[in-house]
Amino acid sequence: MEIDVKKIMKLAKLKFNENEELQIKKHFQKMLKLVEKLKSIDVTGVDPLYYPHDRTYLRRRKDKQGKGLERYEVLENAPDTFTDYIKAPSPLKGIKKK
Repeated sequence: MEIDVKKIMKLAKLKFNENEELQIKKHFQKMLKLVEKLKSIDVTGVDPLYYPHDRTYLRRRKDKQGKGLERYEVLENAPDTFTDYIKAPSPLKGIKKK
């Protein structure tokens, strides 16, 4: 099977040099060989597995309310603070006003 790396790069809007294209093509060929190998496996009589945990019970711990941290303990672990608040980077940084 011939792999058109240039077409895949165009669809994915990626740019690589010739050496990288060659490496990607080799990687795709290895993946396709693996898929072909998987196709050759006889799975007659094997039920499909839709969800890996359908026959087991997942144990979960009970949600219990416990003693929380004190304000100073929380602020000690914050990377940046301002008075009694955790200071976070602005989500608007880098946005230009019209």
